[in-house]
Amino acid sequence: MKKTILYLLMIFPVLVFGQVAVMYNPSDMWLNADTDDFATIRQTANTYFEGKDHGRGSGYKQWKRWEYINKDRLSEDGKVINYAAKNWEEYHKYIEESSQRGTMTANGYWISKGPTGYTSGFGWNPGIGRINCITFHPTYTWIFWVGSPSGGLWKTTNGGSTWTPLTDGMPRIGVSGLAVNYNNTNIMYLLTGDGDGGDVNSIGVLKTVNGGETWKTTGFTWGVTQGLRAFKLIMHPTNSSILFVVSNGGIHKTTDAGVTWTQVKSGTFFDIEFKPGTTTTTMYACTGTKFYKSTNTGDTWVQKTSGVSTSASRTAIGVTQAHSSYVYLLTGPATGVGSFKGVYRSNNSGESFVLKANTPNMLGYSSTGQDNKHQTTYDLAIVVSSTDQADLMIGGINTWTSDNYGLTGSWTLTSMWNTPTGDYTHADIHALEINPLNNWLYCGSDGGIFRSTDFGSNWTDLSSGLAITQWYRIAGYESNVNLITGGTQDNGSNKWAGGSTMEHLLGADGMDCMIDHSNSNILYNSMQDGDFVKSTNGGTTFFEIQPSGSTGSWITPMIMNPSNSSIIYGGFDDIYKSTNGGSSWSNKGYNGSRAMAIGTNNTDRVYAAVDGSNTIYMSNDGGTSWTDISAGLPNLNITFIAVNPDWSLDVFVTFAEYSSGQKVYRSTNAGTSWTNISGTLPNIPVNCIAYEDKNGSPNDALYIGTDVGVYYRSDVTGDWIPFMNGLPAVMVFDLEINKTSGVITAGTYGRGLWRSALYSTCLTNYGLTTGNDPSNPNYTGFQYYEASNSITSSRTITGGVGTDVTYKADNKVVLTSGFHAKKDNLFKAVLGPCTGSTKEPNGIIKITGTFEGEVK
Repeated sequence: MKKTILYLLMIFPVLVFGQVAVMYNPSDMWLNADTDDFATIRQTANTYFEGKDHGRGSGYKQWKRWEYINKDRLSEDGKVINYAAKNWEEYHKYIEESSQRGTMTANGYWISKGPTGYTSGFGWNPGIGRINCITFHPTYTWIFWVGSPSGGLWKTTNGGSTWTPLTDGMPRIGVSGLAVNYNNTNIMYLLTGDGDGGDVNSIGVLKTVNGGETWKTTGFTWGVTQGLRAFKLIMHPTNSSILFVVSNGGIHKTTDAGVTWTQVKSGTFFDIEFKPGTTTTTMYACTGTKFYKSTNTGDTWVQKTSGVSTSASRTAIGVTQAHSSYVYLLTGPATGVGSFKGVYRSNNSGESFVLKANTPNMLGYSSTGQDNKHQTTYDLAIVVSSTDQADLMIGGINTWTSDNYGLTGSWTLTSMWNTPTGDYTHADIHALEINPLNNWLYCGSDGGIFRSTDFGSNWTDLSSGLAITQWYRIAGYESNVNLITGGTQDNGSNKWAGGSTMEHLLGADGMDCMIDHSNSNILYNSMQDGDFVKSTNGGTTFFEIQPSGSTGSWITPMIMNPSNSSIIYGGFDDIYKSTNGGSSWSNKGYNGSRAMAIGTNNTDRVYAAVDGSNTIYMSNDGGTSWTDISAGLPNLNITFIAVNPDWSLDVFVTFAEYSSGQKVYRSTNAGTSWTNISGTLPNIPVNCIAYEDKNGSPNDALYIGTDVGVYYRSDVTGDWIPFMNGLPAVMVFDLEINKTSGVITAGTYGRGLWRSALYSTCLTNYGLTTGNDPSNPNYTGFQYYEASNSITSSRTITGGVGTDVTYKADNKVVLTSGFHAKKDNLFKAVLGPCTGSTKEPNGIIKITGTFEGEVK
């Protein structure tokens, strides 16, 4: 069957990274910079934030998130690139080359561990993960879709009780919009990227004609050097072949269902709407400071200035079926304590506007609006009731409603960011949408999706089942394989003890973590910039242990002595050591701000790497003295360090960026010299590495987490092999091995926790059913199953971009009743010995069953 590959064609002029000359928000410095030189952007941002408040609403957190992701994914000359496009390009190049050389493959069998729900603990803002957009089925109330920045597109058919992922086979594309054809709901258009956060650029608009089983590119496609940040996708209300996209590349329009697109207006546009009612030619669109109107279906646009704010940094548009001539504008940022740019209203179809309210500051954190905080370029949303034009809701950090046309004094707080009980939608509102079939209101926030049936008076969390958490770091406990703590973006630090839920321990962004190997009630967690905390009661309460005077990086590493759990290290700009579990610290100098590792057979040998460089130090006396062991390593960013538990001189480091063939290096003499063991790895960033202690049989059994899955290597395999059966094509930021249980757990950036048995050369038999399918009922991606005896399968192979499924057994492959290999994927079944090779001399088995498409 044919294989679909997402080719990133450059069909539009290359965008300069940024087009905004005047900075109204700090985020303009990186999201709308007038340069793509990362060093210049970083210097500008660091200078701005020097000596300023780094707390909530300052923009500092958004800057550090963006910096952390992009610094490891630059071009070879240090330029910011569209790394989503680059990862996709390099991954498929690797797949094609692998098929030609018969790359060895492994039988990892990954299962999602969620968590898909949470319980509230010591923290203050629990959630599952960020939702960027919400789209409803045109005729069925209980069917709708949500898009996330790292977890892809998800669908529910029962009002949010259960969810199904639709884009697992595509390397992190992000989702900022979805349009569903109301004449044929199998036809959908997906706007890629993370418009609000700018965490990942758009690769364009993808299209499916089979309800999301298969996605293909459209004429709106962007490549590696194109920094498109797209915000919204809409479809014409009566002509499904006409669609619009707004982005920092302007307004683009298609009239032929996505085949070709035309830029109809230049500039950075955040929002676009059709005027409700029978007239389908009138449209509205806005930049930060300007409001435009079109009366010819978007072919030309006229700026309307009467009453419109001229100094806003971002504007959102609200329209309503209740009164088609009403248009509301929500504008930011905050303008002082208790005030913001304002809510404006037009009752003449956008010809002129009147300010309705600019107090209190409803964009900030305060429950009374009495602060000067905001995150205007990151979270801004407005919705107007479909039955009463006087009722509207706005979202910034919290949600507020007015029942009197937005007038000052008519506003009521309807959700509070740090009150995770009762009326709660999590902080940072990215989407407010009304389902036109029943007028229920839905909210997409940094914590998930929430529903209100009474326009905000009460909220119900519908996020359970969405495995979209962005894990930065995880840590396990050898004596209990189901005990894991970890740090996540937006949703703090959490503890998972098995099952479908996690306990929310701490708010903010959660970072590195540890569990005392002698006492599972002792937890070490952290927040951004090295804010270390400790719990001695399993996470019920925490107390600060950050060393006085220390300065940490976005993710500040921490490590524990494997023989004495009271000895811990913190990788700050100076390395700190504690011999009493963090009660006191001694400054050891040097720098361990990116990664640290410690020997097991010699716990005095410690390694520490510097953030944003190839510099690594080694100490063989417990941190008293250090030696620079960087000579022989490539000039790239080190991401992680692993040490052979049986021989501390045997050390491994991984690298980010896009320098082909320079991904993993090994030293057998504590860094005196280094050997490149990158082999045939794809040219994508490597984020983490874990060493499986096999007591030398085989030696150096290694797993790495990359931007697209997990790979395995040992001295027996001699090269890296994909280890990702069932694993979405997702960024893996941390790996945790439990030797006792023989499993490895992956902390992914956007698809939660996943677990597999450790590498083994071959299983005897495989029984593959829909019941044990890791992504039942829909999976797109790489799977390779081989057995020494037989494989029996009744699964449905749904297909889609990136699908590559192989069954191989020595004696027989049996495809039983129910097996179905759908169109637009690569599937093959072969007979052959269990060697782990994809290149076999045996022919392909003729498939019996139902098919769509030809057999090859």
